[in-house]
Amino acid sequence: METIDLKLPCSDATLVLDALRHYIAHIENLNDDAVDEDTLADLLNDNELLKGLESSISKSVAEKFGDY
Repeated sequence: METIDLKLPCSDATLVLDALRHYIAHIENLNDDAVDEDTLADLLNDNELLKGLESSISKSVAEKFGDY
């Protein structure tokens, strides 16, 4: 898998983490009846990817700046 290196100030990294955590919580608290099955399946799949991304960024932030 190809990757990119992003140099982010701590304030930007925490903003990205906040946005990811907010979207993850939104998906997890979504009323299953509010969306059709295909959309729900896509959101649940995205949620797993978002959790992995959040974990990765969170780990990088913790190593550089401390836990957030």
